[in-house]
Amino acid sequence: MAVIDGKIILTKNDCYKEYQKMTPAGIVVHSTGANNPYIKRYVQPDDGVIGKNIYNNDWNRSGLYVCVHAFIGYDKNDVVRCYQTLPFDICCWGVGSGWNGSYNFNPAYIQFEMCEDDLSDKSYCKKVYDKAVTFCVWLCRKYGISPDNIVSHKEAYDKGFGSGHVDPTNWWGKFGYTMDGFRAAVKSRLNGVNVKTKRRCRLYKAAYKDPVGDSVAYAKIKKNTVLKWLEDDMYGWSKVSYKNKTFYIINSNLNKKGLSGLVSYSFIKDTSAYLVKGNKLTKTTIKKGTTVQVICWIEAGKYKGYEYVKSGGKYYYLIRNS
Repeated sequence: MAVIDGKIILTKNDCYKEYQKMTPAGIVVHSTGANNPYIKRYVQPDDGVIGKNIYNNDWNRSGLYVCVHAFIGYDKNDVVRCYQTLPFDICCWGVGSGWNGSYNFNPAYIQFEMCEDDLSDKSYCKKVYDKAVTFCVWLCRKYGISPDNIVSHKEAYDKGFGSGHVDPTNWWGKFGYTMDGFRAAVKSRLNGVNVKTKRRCRLYKAAYKDPVGDSVAYAKIKKNTVLKWLEDDMYGWSKVSYKNKTFYIINSNLNKKGLSGLVSYSFIKDTSAYLVKGNKLTKTTIKKGTTVQVICWIEAGKYKGYEYVKSGGKYYYLIRNS
């Protein structure tokens, strides 16, 4: 279960067509400045998750030389997601330019937009803020970016490397969020904090497990084992460090408060699935109205693309988003 929930590269946008390579030197945090929290307003085509933009005013159009590398906002079912929209190693045009130059090109920064609503929903703002922290932690690790090189559009302008915008201060400030606090949160996540396990449980080499195919289980660990907590993937798992190696664990096994829970949903129609018993699969049907809890999404191996779910004490494999 990745930090980036989807990838729809805006290949028709002029920023993509120009494809100017860069090495990321930092990150610019934007918010859209419009009352529309849905990713589909800016990102198309619909992948079945974000929804369709019926007005055809998205950013995947020729003649449009404005773009960023990712968007964070609602999908069609009001779930906050992060979608990549440009390769992270090409320049975008998001922050404009100032008297010292532009963070679009030299030095070039990865940039992302958070989809604003009407600025009144504290819960939505927090979900987007938390998702942005998780995303920036991932970017910092992947590209060796210092959290000190994360700036808002407003800060880019103040430094002379962007146009005169005030985002996301205009939004975050209403609920007490600041860029200093944001950078501190990213630093804290990068450094990790000590947590303990609440019960005997398992560590995994990735944020999924495949009991039928190639198992990625690492080891069983005892209750009260001390781990270094690194980050929450926002879908019920966390990345942790144990004996100087990185692993994944289900959040319900940790004594840390505020972690995400496993996702649950109910079927709107009868759905084909596989009942899991030991290391065997048996074809079955999950009935309409049944609620399942998603333990994980299998991201590698023979059953890549399947969900591993639980319902009524039984475990199933089914095609993701079926």
